[in-house]
Amino acid sequence: MNTPIRRLDGITYWVIEDSSAIYDFINTNVRREWEGDSKSEDRDPSFYPFLRNLGEYRWSLQVVPTRLITPDPDTMNYVNERSGYVFSEALSKRSDALETSIRKYDSVISPVVVIKESYLLKDGFCRFTTLQRMKIPEVYAYVGER
Repeated sequence: MNTPIRRLDGITYWVIEDSSAIYDFINTNVRREWEGDSKSEDRDPSFYPFLRNLGEYRWSLQVVPTRLITPDPDTMNYVNERSGYVFSEALSKRSDALETSIRKYDSVISPVVVIKESYLLKDGFCRFTTLQRMKIPEVYAYVGER
């Protein structure tokens, strides 16, 4: 698998270029993460149409203007009443740490994951929020379309 390092607007990314390798990465590694997140949130992963239909998407690496991307509101507004976990609060803390890491150590990040029809952000909320705060105009994204 070809996984080069690329720079865009001063940010260093580890990317997968081959569409079939991106498909495999999304449908194994990222799917596993999403399913684990759902279970930890006391949600049934099979409830989500996106996860059920994930295998139908074709994926490509693209440069996407930050202004076009919209974070998935279901994720951004998630609150677990039982545990007191508030996604947006945790995201803010994680973004602070990532911004420091990028600025101080030029940390390498992965592309975000978006759905082309609406440029809905499905994965990489911390990366996206951090880059948005840093006023980065474009990001590398794995873009899925049906």
